[in-house]
Amino acid sequence: MKQHFNTKTIVITGLLLAMEIIFQLIGNYLQIGPANINLSLVPVVIAGIVGGPISAAILGFFNGIMALLSPSTIGFFMPMSPAGTVVVCLLKCTLAGVISSLVYHWLKKNITAHGATPIAAALVPLINTGLFILGSFIFFRDWIFAEGRNALDAWGYILLAVVGWNFVIEFASTIVLSVATNEILLTREPISR
Repeated sequence: MKQHFNTKTIVITGLLLAMEIIFQLIGNYLQIGPANINLSLVPVVIAGIVGGPISAAILGFFNGIMALLSPSTIGFFMPMSPAGTVVVCLLKCTLAGVISSLVYHWLKKNITAHGATPIAAALVPLINTGLFILGSFIFFRDWIFAEGRNALDAWGYILLAVVGWNFVIEFASTIVLSVATNEILLTREPISR
């Protein structure tokens, strides 16, 4: 895939970044039970589809910055491992966006854009959450296996309270909204360069 990061891609990336920031702010206040509704992964998916892996990496990185600055991250994870928190927050969504974009563009050549979109959309929350769980095991191991703490209870807390419902809602909303957005984009006439 030959990737051009031209003026059009820069503008699209900027507009999607603005949407991502708005979605992140809205998601901080919208809740279903204990879960926040995270819509900020949708622009990452769309950036990967429309702008390519570089655009997805930029949006994924900024998503990580916003996650890093959230009150729950600062209050819970940062005291346990500042360096680990920064690494996990900045890498998880950046890699998710890049991998999703590469898979989308490969699948688009082999199947169709309509078939590639839900797969790419599913990959972002899967990779994002998977890397969060892996990062928790690597960087927050001391907290999980602290003396006197039942490690199963600690893992249960991370998997159910931090990941559980958030992942289910994030997964479903990212797929539905990304597919709907891309369907709209696919039905429009292409903008001439």
